[in-house]
Amino acid sequence: MNFLGAANELVENLKRQLEIYEELLGLSEKKTDILVKGDVKTLGEITEIEQELIVRLGRIEEERIKIVAVIAGGEITVSRLEEKLPDNIKMELGRISGELIEVLAKLRDRNQINEKLIQRALEYINYSIEIIAGVGKEATGYGADGKTAEKETIRLIDKRA
Repeated sequence: MNFLGAANELVENLKRQLEIYEELLGLSEKKTDILVKGDVKTLGEITEIEQELIVRLGRIEEERIKIVAVIAGGEITVSRLEEKLPDNIKMELGRISGELIEVLAKLRDRNQINEKLIQRALEYINYSIEIIAGVGKEATGYGADGKTAEKETIRLIDKRA
């Protein structure tokens, strides 16, 4: 593979990565709505698709590393690589790099939102379990000795289980 061929392959490789990251961003946005609705089945389906995309990204990244090694003779950053490339490829790499940075920032922000939604859902579930499980006794007032009087409550769920 010659230098120019490797440079063109790099551009195509980065375009494929960008497409997958954009798809992940779209899934992440759908996931937000699904988390709000509490649709566990669809959430599981989306998570499976995300995992497949991440595996594909890993393979494409391995290809990218090999291509860069051919071009540069070893590890190198895109900015240093651009110094060696023709202007048309340099411009395309710059455009794709900018789009990748933008998509990754949006994906990071969306994942932070989804993380907070998941955390709140877990807190709500734990709170609900505590309410349903009860504490076993309920304060009913004060007894003649000044201590709190209690009566047994019905437990719907045995917390020890």
